[in-house]
Formats: sequence, C-alpha cells, structure tokens
Amino acid sequence: MKKTLESDSKKITEIEPFWCAAANVKKENSFGAERVERPGTKHFRGGAKVYIADVYWGMCDSVTVIGHHRNSGRYIKIDIHVKRLENFRLELVYSPKVAALIDRDFDRRANVNAGFYTKEYAEQIIAALPLWIENYHTREE
Repeated sequence: MKKTLESDSKKITEIEPFWCAAANVKKENSFGAERVERPGTKHFRGGAKVYIADVYWGMCDSVTVIGHHRNSGRYIKIDIHVKRLENFRLELVYSPKVAALIDRDFDRRANVNAGFYTKEYAEQIIAALPLWIENYHTREE
C-alpha cells in the first residue's frame, strides 16, 4: 500500500511500517504548587496516543513524542516529562506524517544502521521508561 505526503517540499511516496515505542498521556495530571488535577497536558488530551521519537538517556526525565495536538488536531512533536505518560507499548507506525516528523530531525533511515528505530531499540525504551518513573520521580513534594 502506497501513501503520499507533501512535507517541506519533499514528496514521500511509500512508507514502510517501522517499530516505535508508544504510550498514552495520563488522563489526570497534577500541576502547580497546589497540585491541581487537570485532564491531559497543555498540548495533549488525556488518553491521547503518542509515539516516542527519542529519549534523553542521561537525564532520565524527558522524551520527545509525536501525537495529535489537543486543539488543532495536527501532529506535533514536543518534549514531555515521562511522568505524564503511561501504558508504554510497542507499535508499528504506518502514518506517513509521523514518519516525516521523525525523519525531519532524526533521519530514521540513516539511524537504523546505528541501531536506532529498530524493534530492539523500541523495546529498550519501553523497558526503561517505567523504571525512570519509579526510580527518579516517585517523590514529587
């Protein structure tokens, strides 16, 4: 099946599915000094599916995600704190828009040879992120 996309004056005519870590934005998140509970985050609705494009291995707190924006409905790519995510899993990406956003900054095809954007790499991300939450972000006072 061929999919096309016009992005940054480049035409993507065929997308091969690739493995990526995915997660959901928590339905309720606490914000501010008063720890006010609000649905989702500023950019994503609670429960929204996001693809994890990259992680900050040394910091153990943030990831780069791609998902549908809360208001515009367009795909966006932003960094988000890992404690705002849950339900980490492995998924195949079929969306040419998601692939284009990853390729724009991370050059997915070139990085596959270096070991990134493979099924094994996505599994490492899925295994690590819950440990980050447990070990580094349990105390939020």
